[in-house]
Amino acid sequence: MIKRGHPPWRPRPEASDLDVWHEYEVPLTGTFRLSGHLVLFTQVAAATEERSAWAYVCVDPDCAELVENADFSSLDEMDAFVQRRFANREAVIALADGDKLLDTWTRETIDSGGLQQALESALNKVIQSVNRVGEQERRIRAKLAGVEAATAELDLLTA
Repeated sequence: MIKRGHPPWRPRPEASDLDVWHEYEVPLTGTFRLSGHLVLFTQVAAATEERSAWAYVCVDPDCAELVENADFSSLDEMDAFVQRRFANREAVIALADGDKLLDTWTRETIDSGGLQQALESALNKVIQSVNRVGEQERRIRAKLAGVEAATAELDLLTA
């Protein structure tokens, strides 16, 4: 569904019919078509201006018309609609650097914890994967970067 180096709102060269529901400098939520399927996408979180996480789900054909004709009076209404479309479905969670997708992605089932819980699960898998890197120096650099980022974020929360 996604390919490294492509924008999150057009994650493969053959993605078409982009319909942006919400944007702030870039598309943040909307739909596109891929291989005849309607796909709903949304930015789940942005840690910085450069790092962000995105979620994708194929829309059931019997819900496609509802999704294609969706109209919202507020962002809260749109967010609730999006959460319902992802609920109890398998979704792709992907990370991006700026406007380019990374190779880092996973499939997650969206349960009652919603997209945020699925993102946290996906991030935990990424963090755990550091231990499988064969070269100790690379593992240490990755862990130091993680500690640095966590410390900076936690310092903001306690300030």
